[in-house]
Amino acid sequence: MILYQRPRQSSHVPTECGLPIGNLSSQVFANFYMNGFDHFIKHDLEIRYYGRYVDNFILVHQDKDVLKSLIPVIKARLLEHLQLRLHPNKIYWQHYSKGVQFLGTVIKPHRIYITKRTQGNFYDAIQKQNAQVLVQKPSKQKQAAFLSSMNAYLGILKHYKTHKLRKKLLFKNLASRWWNYVYLSGGIAKFVLKQKTAH
Repeated sequence: MILYQRPRQSSHVPTECGLPIGNLSSQVFANFYMNGFDHFIKHDLEIRYYGRYVDNFILVHQDKDVLKSLIPVIKARLLEHLQLRLHPNKIYWQHYSKGVQFLGTVIKPHRIYITKRTQGNFYDAIQKQNAQVLVQKPSKQKQAAFLSSMNAYLGILKHYKTHKLRKKLLFKNLASRWWNYVYLSGGIAKFVLKQKTAH
C-alpha cells in the first residue's frame, strides 16, 4: 500500500511572513527544513520506500496496517519538531498497482507518466503566452516571462518519455509569431531567445 500526503498550509500566517508558493527559495528551504524528518522516516521508522519533495511525501509498504500505525507517529513528529500539521483530508491510500500521483506524474511499477492535469496546465500556459503576442510584439519582460513559463514545463517533461507530447503541444498550439523570437534547443528540451530579437 502507498500512503501519500501534503502537510497543511496555514491560512493564518501574517502577510509579512512566509514565501510565495512555487518560489525557488521556498522549495530549497523546505528541503533543508524537512531533512531531519526524512532521516526520521528512513532510519528511525525504517521505511525503505519513501520519497519527498518540499511538502509532498509518499511512503510505500507491503502492510497497510503498518502505514496506518505510522500516521499518529508522523503527526506527532511534525508538530513537535517542525510545528507542521498534516491535513486530515489529504492522506491518500492507494494500492501500488494503481499508481500514485506525485509531482505531476503517476508513478507505477516500472514506469512513470505525466498526468492529464499536467498536460492540460502546459496547454493553458501555451495559450496564455499566445495571448501576449496577438496584438503587439513581446517586450523583453514578456520574452523573459515566456522563457520562464515554458522552460519550467519543459524542465519537468523532459525527464519522462514525453518527446512526442512536447512536440505535439508546441508545434500544434504555440502562436507562429513566437518563433520569430525563440527557438528550441536540446531536442525540445528548452527555449532560447534568438539574439537578434532579444532586445
